[in-house]
Amino acid sequence: AMLRSRPELPRREAQESIPLVDVAAVNPGPVAVTIHSQGTVRAKREIDLVSEVSGRVIEVAPELQEGAQVPGGTLLLRIDPIDYEVAVSDAKAAVAAAEFALAEVTAILKRAAIDEAEARLQASRDRLRQAETDLANTAISAPFDAVIDKQHVDLGQYVQTGMSLMHLLGTDRVEVRLPILAPDVPYLRPGRQPDGTWAPVSLTAQFGSMEQTWEGRQLRLEERVDDETRVFYLVAEVEQPYDTDIHPQPLQVGLFVQAAVQGGTIENATVIPRSALHNGDQVFLFEDGRLRLRDVTVRRREANNVIIDGDLAPGDLLVLSRLDLMVDGMPVSVKES
Repeated sequence: AMLRSRPELPRREAQESIPLVDVAAVNPGPVAVTIHSQGTVRAKREIDLVSEVSGRVIEVAPELQEGAQVPGGTLLLRIDPIDYEVAVSDAKAAVAAAEFALAEVTAILKRAAIDEAEARLQASRDRLRQAETDLANTAISAPFDAVIDKQHVDLGQYVQTGMSLMHLLGTDRVEVRLPILAPDVPYLRPGRQPDGTWAPVSLTAQFGSMEQTWEGRQLRLEERVDDETRVFYLVAEVEQPYDTDIHPQPLQVGLFVQAAVQGGTIENATVIPRSALHNGDQVFLFEDGRLRLRDVTVRRREANNVIIDGDLAPGDLLVLSRLDLMVDGMPVSVKES
């Protein structure tokens, strides 16, 4: 009786659950392209300094140590000059004798004899110049501002002509070869620009928890492709890398750096998260409470973003969420911010 007398429960229509999505209004415009790469710092110029004379090393400068930085003109070592001083003295005596002989035959006025005496005098002067050059070459100095990379001789060692004494790395400029993939090459702007400036590049290195950045320029794109990796190489240059008045700290040769290369600009483009891209070249927009699938043209894919070229209009609401099921025309609601 109780069951039969209970009131009938009200009937309610089952409500459809509408998914919530995040959206963002797009604003197309010029997008500057940044290309990321990495490489190792190397000296723009480096030389093997060899001995041009033979002899024993009698003096070594305190600066002659591997890894030391030396200004151009610094005397690094000296070879025993005694044999070359004697050679200069002999050459001077020979010049004097030749000058005297020329004076004698000139007084006699014999043309053939005069020509021979003049030739001997010239030869004596040439030998003197060579002797003076050899003497000067007993003092070995740094030809430019450099870091001593390798030291091959030391005090008391006997060196031969042509023997390598040291390997020097120039410090006025350094370069970094940056591998660039073929799709990124059209965005590069290496070399001097029409306004006289250079396209910039930022080099970054980690020192524990500290990050340092150096500003350089895009010098040139090598006119060759690596036959194994099929990549191009952009050469970046940094001037005065050891000058701490210009840079936060020296940019040492051999340092591994990350590079952010400033490329060209894509007009009327939009940067969207990679997660908002579907099926490689489609996005979902929010229109009138529903998902609308839109085909787009992908100009460039980056680590976390994608650059879309001219397919989205100002104010379009791009759907950022990824649902388990997403189809064109599906009803959705926008999450409140």
